[in-house]
Amino acid sequence: MEIVTDIKGKTQMPYALICRAIRIPLSTLGRWRSRQKENHPLLNRPGPKKLEPFDPAVLETEIKSLDHGAKRSEGATQLYKQYQESLSRRNLSRMVEQVRREVTADRRNHLRRIEWLAPGVVWGTDVTEYDLGMAGKIYLQNTQDLGSRYKFSPLSGEFPVGEEVAGYLSEKFSRFGPPLFLKRDNGGNLNHGVVNGVLAEFFVLPLNSPAYYAPYNGAIEESQRELKACLRKKPIPELPISANHSMAVYAEVAAHDLNHRPRPCLKGKTSCRVFFPLGGKPVFSKLERREIYDILRERVERILLSMNQFEKSTREAAWRIAVEFYLQSKGFIKVHIPRKVSPNLTPIFDS
Repeated sequence: MEIVTDIKGKTQMPYALICRAIRIPLSTLGRWRSRQKENHPLLNRPGPKKLEPFDPAVLETEIKSLDHGAKRSEGATQLYKQYQESLSRRNLSRMVEQVRREVTADRRNHLRRIEWLAPGVVWGTDVTEYDLGMAGKIYLQNTQDLGSRYKFSPLSGEFPVGEEVAGYLSEKFSRFGPPLFLKRDNGGNLNHGVVNGVLAEFFVLPLNSPAYYAPYNGAIEESQRELKACLRKKPIPELPISANHSMAVYAEVAAHDLNHRPRPCLKGKTSCRVFFPLGGKPVFSKLERREIYDILRERVERILLSMNQFEKSTREAAWRIAVEFYLQSKGFIKVHIPRKVSPNLTPIFDS
């Protein structure tokens, strides 16, 4: 209306010509002018009007009492039926989503956090998609040393099969020295027989995430986000990308940039400086690795006997507990536990 009024005041053109120039129907302008004279809003939200009053404090309490998951809140549909005469489904969904985000953030704040203190002991690896817009997407196999946040050059291209992951890890182990543990999820390519063969060759002990629980490998998840954010800032030319400007080059440059960025969590040092310390980092011979493996296996059996449970999932959980205890006892990690933790919260080894 301000534009129409301004044009009318400056040119004295008829409203019909003004409407034709700015491409709005004359009838629409008529409705707007009528509503303006009656001090009514020019535009109304679509859908039926909500006339039933409600108490916002009561509604907020009811929303908080829903069973909030990571992406859904059980009971939201029934709550909408209760308030459908007062609120639109869209507005209620926004309110539920906001509370769900707050609940999720609060839960994360109450999880135990792992501080990685030593480089070269534990690596994490995972694959992530990177969107290339009209050109589709590529996959990046990202691997990081958790103690230093040092990122190795990612494997990029099509989704990496087991043989490719195995070759990639073998090259990194040979070049940089194998870690004692490798954190990974349960993807088929990361647990392929050839990959397990490489781990056995270098005597790297696998540390798998619990099924369907991505936060367990939270450090590498954060590394993925960091890598992709850095890639988006690179002046990548329009596709098709020439052989001299492949995505592998840009991914390697992004990892290099991140490795030379001072980090507060490393007391202002760069990942490169921490991963390549002047005094060297922990090195484990195959004999030492075998002894550590035997110690962990013995501890796992004691845990299973104390629980009187021997299922595969219980054995995997016991292995994670044994590894965490070992790393903590050797000073390779520090576990931060919130002062107030729900007694129903299951301890995790999450980042």
